[in-house]
Amino acid sequence: MIGERGTAHQEHWLDPARVRFYRSARGNLVMRLGEAEHQGVEVRRAFPLEAADGLIGFFLADGSELGLIADPGRLDPTSRQVLIEELDKIYFRPVITHIRTIGEEFGVVDIEVDTTYGPRHLEIRGIRDSIRMLSGRRALVVDVDGNRYELRDWHLFPKLTREILGL
Repeated sequence: MIGERGTAHQEHWLDPARVRFYRSARGNLVMRLGEAEHQGVEVRRAFPLEAADGLIGFFLADGSELGLIADPGRLDPTSRQVLIEELDKIYFRPVITHIRTIGEEFGVVDIEVDTTYGPRHLEIRGIRDSIRMLSGRRALVVDVDGNRYELRDWHLFPKLTREILGL
């Protein structure tokens, strides 16, 4: 929550030393905050594209805010791992590591790629709407099925590949 002067209220910042994450018997995320235990906590990144490893928000199922952690790296190792697993489920975004083939026909780009989650076949329509430039020579690629992929160091790809992708 933002105060009148544009700063977050102090009570919304959570101390990572007082927060623990673990899974219930059913595999749901549980957050222990001091003595209070919260089942079914929803997790959201404040800046999922540009600062994915920072500022994480925690919410109850009814949408009410539990608080924010500025640096999840300060959580205990077990809690940090559980949180990372939860975020990876929500923000699934493989990184394209290699483009094996690329072609374009009738405005559809057809690509065979290797990703951090294995090989994939992508179809991309409307390059201008499907590829978003990010900072640090990164790009976000959205295929026709709505899957998101990250392209890192796109400037290292061959010139023809960059031209087809509009980079």
